[in-house]
Amino acid sequence: MARVPSETNNLQESFEDFFENSLCGFIIADSKGFIIRANSKIAGWMGCSPNDINGKKISDLLSIGGKIYYETHLAPLLGLQGSFDEVVVDLSSYSGQKLRVMINALQRKDEDGQPSFIRFTILKASDRLQYEQNLQQANNIAETELIKQREMVTLREQLIAVLGHDLRNPLSAISIAVDLLIATSAKSDLRLLTTIKKSSDRMAELVMNILDFARTRLGEGIVLKKQDMELEPVIEQLVAEMKLIYPTRDITTNFQVKKSVFCDEFRIAQLVSNLLSNALNHGSNSSPVHVNAKEVDGDVEISVTNKGTPIPPDFHQNIFAPFKREGNRPSQNGLGLGLFICSEIAQAHGGNLSFTSDVEETCFTFRLNCKKPS
Repeated sequence: MARVPSETNNLQESFEDFFENSLCGFIIADSKGFIIRANSKIAGWMGCSPNDINGKKISDLLSIGGKIYYETHLAPLLGLQGSFDEVVVDLSSYSGQKLRVMINALQRKDEDGQPSFIRFTILKASDRLQYEQNLQQANNIAETELIKQREMVTLREQLIAVLGHDLRNPLSAISIAVDLLIATSAKSDLRLLTTIKKSSDRMAELVMNILDFARTRLGEGIVLKKQDMELEPVIEQLVAEMKLIYPTRDITTNFQVKKSVFCDEFRIAQLVSNLLSNALNHGSNSSPVHVNAKEVDGDVEISVTNKGTPIPPDFHQNIFAPFKREGNRPSQNGLGLGLFICSEIAQAHGGNLSFTSDVEETCFTFRLNCKKPS
């Protein structure tokens, strides 16, 4: 069905409106590159009328650098592949001012495959380039700030490590001196000396946690010295020491491990000590704390269980993160590193540390494979 004249006229009017009133510049050139028609937008940028542009070549509208680039690169590229896109050049207006633009070109061919005409679409690039430059500048500033923050974190963690290391020696001297005084003092002085002993042991534990935290953050990680060992005497000794520090608390033990375990004795003691200390500090004073060890499917499980207020559900996800403490717990001792260190020790052994907590009890369980690698 033939198109009626009114439809053709409407299409022509729509094209004319689009061509003349578009926000970008349009140029149509013949097969030789001479401009046949230019819209008002590109003419306005050039500071002339569309008729002033007709008959010129597209390269005549460009700055000297753009002209050379067009003749040596873009024109051959257009002849070779029939198009180019998003090429940034400078227009040179009639007043001599330069305008940064982005040009796209498409060459159309006739039925015989010969060039017929060329369409150029020209967009202002100054705002886009300014945006890209601002974005790149912001990215550079962010990267610089990130480097500074990393350097500050590294410096802080190195300072923590040095401070923790330097605190160990005087604390050890205090602890040894208190042990000697306890062995030789009268009973009236024992309570005061026991308090000093408890405080120095607590400080030593905090220093050790700080040092371990610094090691993990500085890349060294938890260092292990594994050997075959019996769990029961190590944990019993630890429990005995805790009973001296917490004389009013009841701590029970139940060992069902009949074989030796390949692990780091000191680190296992440190892990159990942290878990037991947490249970004693946060658990109910009127209920015992249970320390159990048993074999499960070839693995060994060590658990520490206490009764008392359950751990809030919103704290579960971050419980093993460093410097995390429950805001509504009765005891706020420590830096919030104990459970983080326990988790790191468990991972270093190739095991895992998990927990459950409800109105009945809170239980932390450390599970590891006790076999020595072949």
